[in-house]
Amino acid sequence: MDINLVRGLITLALFVLFMVLIYQVFSKKNKRRYEDAANLVFDDGDERSQDVNQNETKVKDHE
Repeated sequence: MDINLVRGLITLALFVLFMVLIYQVFSKKNKRRYEDAANLVFDDGDERSQDVNQNETKVKDHE
């Protein structure tokens, strides 16, 4: 086996894996999961964010 054949096969395998990854990310059945993950940043469900929001309203009330 020539080294260039090995390099070509590795390149082909990585390209196929890349295409599978792209398909998985952009498939419609996974859209909801990725949207939920993207919106985790804006989720105010934890206690710390509620404490921060309460402190901000207290500061605004005192102004």
